[in-house]
Amino acid sequence: MTAPVFSVISAVYDKVRYLPALLQNLREQTGVGDAVEFIFADDASTDGSAEWLKTEAARDPRIRVIGNTRNLGPAIRFNQAAAAARGEWLLPIDADDRLSGNAVAVFLKLARERNADLVFARSTRGSDPRDIPPNPTVIVSDDPLLFVATRKIVRMGYLTRMETWRDAGGADERVFIQDQSLPLRLGAVARHAVFIDHIAYWLSAQESTNLSINTLQQHHDRFLSMAHMLDRDLPCPVRGAIEGQMISAWWKMHRDTGGGYLSAMPAYLANRITGRRLSLRQMARARTAFATLPNVRRPES
Repeated sequence: MTAPVFSVISAVYDKVRYLPALLQNLREQTGVGDAVEFIFADDASTDGSAEWLKTEAARDPRIRVIGNTRNLGPAIRFNQAAAAARGEWLLPIDADDRLSGNAVAVFLKLARERNADLVFARSTRGSDPRDIPPNPTVIVSDDPLLFVATRKIVRMGYLTRMETWRDAGGADERVFIQDQSLPLRLGAVARHAVFIDHIAYWLSAQESTNLSINTLQQHHDRFLSMAHMLDRDLPCPVRGAIEGQMISAWWKMHRDTGGGYLSAMPAYLANRITGRRLSLRQMARARTAFATLPNVRRPES
């Protein structure tokens, strides 16, 4: 069988109500045809998601479903789906979101024209995806990691070379949610990136079952994803941008839990006003605060 040009990958946990709309959206992408495969890694769903996908896979040979008996989180499952993919390009998407109808075609066109390893676009919450307009405004970056860190890109729905994903090691599996770690790790190894200054990724409305509703989980995973990036030899502008986001996550965590202001607030204000970065003592305090934060999921927990 001829390998597909690109692979759409998704981690699925209890998303059966969203899957029909997602799969329709993917199947109807402009110019997709047989050049695509759809790989879903089910994370031990309890609502029939895996069974529904397997029924669709029996009808559509482009669909592959990976079943699992343990719920380990989307970072691990996205990596699992990527490991099974055969395309030259990968497009990760959350199972309850959708793309503009021509997103894949536009992403591929720009990636090839600009010799880019990554193609990003804007995102929004909405139920009626609209196409990317002809000749959209694009920004080309030769420093993808700095671009990702300063633009604060934290969503799925972008295009990356399979080679770039593999060089990056995929999502950071030390963190439960992949949203922050994937763009950073991909940006660290990519040579060129393209940003489409138009909405191409449409998020579903927030509900109680969405991981995004747990703001403490978001702050926790955002902080740790960036803290792990600091273990690398990074240029000063990149390190400064990443530390700025870490300080923001630390402050927001204390804001949302209603305590710890004396530690986080001065650091947050100093960073915003003067660009001051965290001292070693402040970094240790922040790491301890997140390491002991209750009611968040961690891999293997």
